[in-house]
Amino acid sequence: MDAKPTILLIESSVQAVDIERRQKLANDFNLIHYDCESTSHFIEDLKPGGRYSNIVAIIRNGWHKAGKFANHAPFAKDIVPHLPPSLKIICCSGHGYDAADIPAITARGIWYCNTPNACTEAVANTALSLVLDSFRHLSFAQWCARNDWMQSRDLGLTAVDPCGMSIGIVGLGYIGLAIAQKCEAAFQMKVHYQGPRRKALAEDKLVHGATYHSTVDEMIPEIDCIVLAAPYTKDTHHLLARKQFSLAKAEGLRVVNIARGKMINEDALLEALESNQVVGAGLDVHYDEPGVNPKLKDNWRITLLPHIGVCSRNSWENFERINLDNIEAFFATGKPLTPVNNIE
Repeated sequence: MDAKPTILLIESSVQAVDIERRQKLANDFNLIHYDCESTSHFIEDLKPGGRYSNIVAIIRNGWHKAGKFANHAPFAKDIVPHLPPSLKIICCSGHGYDAADIPAITARGIWYCNTPNACTEAVANTALSLVLDSFRHLSFAQWCARNDWMQSRDLGLTAVDPCGMSIGIVGLGYIGLAIAQKCEAAFQMKVHYQGPRRKALAEDKLVHGATYHSTVDEMIPEIDCIVLAAPYTKDTHHLLARKQFSLAKAEGLRVVNIARGKMINEDALLEALESNQVVGAGLDVHYDEPGVNPKLKDNWRITLLPHIGVCSRNSWENFERINLDNIEAFFATGKPLTPVNNIE
């Protein structure tokens, strides 16, 4: 009898574990656990005769930003050439996949699956909170309550309710649409959005529809708050920079980012905050995570979060379920359920 195929598990210290399904997986496969001190150590273990030289699948589960492997990028450009010929599928939790070299993985004939719609609710709820904070400066109010009560009186001249204002969503995917729906329902905001194409079906899910813009530059003069919810690519690098901030209404723009930090030129953002082209901001993601720009840290009128939009038990449970669904589907049919690439 042939030995059971080997699956490598890369696990976070923050995850959900479906005990029953994991037991079934252990019955059908040889499960081994990633314990490398670095990605260079990982490369050594992938070499012929190494501990991971015969793996057929990799599952990376849970919150990537937590635990001792938080800084590891096991599917990056410098790792992919070392993946063994036996490897057929990678299942990785999360919506985004910019940390993986998808073209190189595809060229190796390896499926790569993410977990779409797994953390939509968690991230959209975080964005809704940041939208409110960007209008009402509640982080600054908290600072005042802890440090200098009377400084909070300055908010009387700057705080504005978002009700009836216009919101612009960059990327009307699962998360972007959920943010739009929440802003419409909670604050009766008028929804605008930008992306590579119009999404009529998504528009129909909003009570009052939405206005499509083909470019961010076209959208900014029409909105009071912009929310970044698009994937990070070479085309969205520094999507918001000096030119974009200069297009804001005279009353100023609020900026919310729950996507990736490098989509904003932080120097330009700081300048725009100083000139009041930007009058409020809520950032869950940062340019050089886990580092945070000291000038942003010192500005209590900006809400800063440590990339915790995903952080909910519901997200971890969905990650586990979808990752295992993909593995089971692949070994049953030869094709996973949520691939981001296509293997001919």
